[in-house]
Amino acid sequence: TVYPTGANFVCFRIYTGMSARQLQHRLLVEDRLYVRDCSNKVGMDRFHIRVATRGRDADFRLVAALPAVLANP
Repeated sequence: TVYPTGANFVCFRIYTGMSARQLQHRLLVEDRLYVRDCSNKVGMDRFHIRVATRGRDADFRLVAALPAVLANP
């Protein structure tokens, strides 16, 4: 689920069984990409992350990495 935003980031909830912390760790270790674990934010749970734009190249890398990581929790 992707939530509407007016800022330079996107917040979404993942439904693969992988927690935000697990996704954050894997992307950082495997792809050197950072996403924010939002499990400590009011109204969010351990499956919410936030992704800020880091420029075209990093954004494309993230879009390419997410399906592979989420498909193999």
